[in-house]
Amino acid sequence: MKTAIIGGGACGLLLAALLDKAGLSYTIFNRGKLGRKILSSGNGRCNIGNVFLNENCYHANPLAKEIVSSQQDAFFKTLEELKIYTKKDLEGRLYPISESSLSVLNAILKHIHGPVVDCEVHMIEKRAETYVLNDRYSGFDKVVIATGSIANFKPPYPSVPRLLGIPLSFHAFRPALVGFTTNLDLRAISGVRKKCMVSLFQGNRRIGKELGEVIFKDNGISGICVMNLSGSYMHLETQRDCRLVLDLADKSYDDYTTVLPPKLLDYINKTGADIHSFVLPITGVYDFEFAQVCRGGIAVEELNPNLSLVKNPDIFAGGEVIDVDGVCGGYNLMFAFCCALTICEELKHEISD
Repeated sequence: MKTAIIGGGACGLLLAALLDKAGLSYTIFNRGKLGRKILSSGNGRCNIGNVFLNENCYHANPLAKEIVSSQQDAFFKTLEELKIYTKKDLEGRLYPISESSLSVLNAILKHIHGPVVDCEVHMIEKRAETYVLNDRYSGFDKVVIATGSIANFKPPYPSVPRLLGIPLSFHAFRPALVGFTTNLDLRAISGVRKKCMVSLFQGNRRIGKELGEVIFKDNGISGICVMNLSGSYMHLETQRDCRLVLDLADKSYDDYTTVLPPKLLDYINKTGADIHSFVLPITGVYDFEFAQVCRGGIAVEELNPNLSLVKNPDIFAGGEVIDVDGVCGGYNLMFAFCCALTICEELKHEISD
């Protein structure tokens, strides 16, 4: 059995390493650098996963919850087998001891010995009993679409291959885990960082709140806590009438000279903004280039529990190409790796049958 793995990201590369170990034939198709998302994870430190799981980690997405929870033990076992030694922080985030994303990528690549074709796959077609890619690469019994999303890319964006004769429900990609833009002029405090409580409101309803460090931009705001709220924002039916409200300091202080960064305090004094209720009207989010992940992709309804397509069980999808997005903390990379484990498990099962 020959498998075509389309995409050399977290899901595609781990799947290749697992198939290699199992003695199964595969070819990776990937345009450009392998492991881009692995390398950028955790600001280069590679936040590879998280030991804490709950339904909110993936915005109550049932497929993501099932895939990760069912593969959690196998995920940790696989890290050990690949000799990816990790440590965790107080919030359960896992990092390699090296704190280097490159070391994780190298550890996976050491186990990959199959061919890698440098090309972007635009078309998948079934001819007779096997599959042909781009009307050129033929003889594949199984195909795995692991192309990821367009997060962290500049135009022109990579595309998801077209399946001839198989109509799929595909939700358009939208940036997630990304900073917000506002109509306020924040150039005077651009680059200022401050730990505070951030709340997301739509009208009079509070959608969520996060405590963490924010980073002010010329026309917006970012930071892990802000990115987590952006995920909730993108899951709203409509993004109208939304705002962020920042509580910048404890109310017990009677003077903020040594509490707030000087530039921020000066901005507050000049604009008359409320330190405990600093309102930022939301005009949108930053572009894909600045997003860590995307919302959108192949609809989860198109997939079986083993991640094969309902309309064609010879074709699988894994990782960020599926319409699944998690909060910050290693959950998105962990989902991609657990998808690889799920698909490999199914391919080995089919061989044994």
